[in-house]
Amino acid sequence: MSIIDMLNKQFQSIHKVIWIILLPLIIDIGELNLFEKIFKTEYQPLSKLVFKLGFISSPPSIRYTLEDFPSIFFQYNSRGFRGLINQINLTNILLLVSFVLITSFLHSGYLSVISQAGHKRVIFKDFLRDGNQLWFKFFVLTLLGIIPSLGVFISVNLLYLNFIFIILVYVQYSIVVDKVSLKDNFKLGISFLFENLGLTIKMAFVFGFLFSLIGIAIIILAGMGQNGIVVGVIITAYFGAVINKAVLEIYREVSQKTSEEINFSKYV
Repeated sequence: MSIIDMLNKQFQSIHKVIWIILLPLIIDIGELNLFEKIFKTEYQPLSKLVFKLGFISSPPSIRYTLEDFPSIFFQYNSRGFRGLINQINLTNILLLVSFVLITSFLHSGYLSVISQAGHKRVIFKDFLRDGNQLWFKFFVLTLLGIIPSLGVFISVNLLYLNFIFIILVYVQYSIVVDKVSLKDNFKLGISFLFENLGLTIKMAFVFGFLFSLIGIAIIILAGMGQNGIVVGVIITAYFGAVINKAVLEIYREVSQKTSEEINFSKYV
């Protein structure tokens, strides 16, 4: 099945759990409102349309398109440091760990729902149960994922550290698809990347191009004010869920096929 065919197939699956798009909506809009109240400033989008390669985050965020979209806790870009965490000390470390605990649970529940959509009936109870079962794995993965951001405090080359994001991109999908230990999730996720580098590049190009087109509408909407941003977040949440589901199902299909071929070769 081609990448586009797999993508088109996932719209129906996401429609069965359409309520899941409320999660990124609540996160993005909630964080924007809190940021504006805490720092007493109004967000004015400055992002310009940039063609991107890669997969959108899970849960998806409008930051994929609007890179200057504010964060309550930590953000570093061309405008400098923004957020509550702007230096390393005990209080900020505890705040960061608390933030990671919450986001790892949300990440876990979100991808668990996405993974099961189209295969079985999924309800909110599944989000809570599976999010709780897998949260520790996502907690470890999220901690590793914030290393590049923390690198700015010790003047480490962020471009070098961003390589961590690339090599761990499939680990999150392995966690919800493969019923193995966390150590094996890392092995399977990283090996999938290197064994399917050509496929990964194709997906990064296709999904990046498609979301860049969607980003045109999002940037226009963001320039219209708060209501436009809300609509932009909804669009991001919807298409982001479909793309996340497509990447996950491609991972599932390819990894299962590889496993079957390995098992078959053992008996030949």
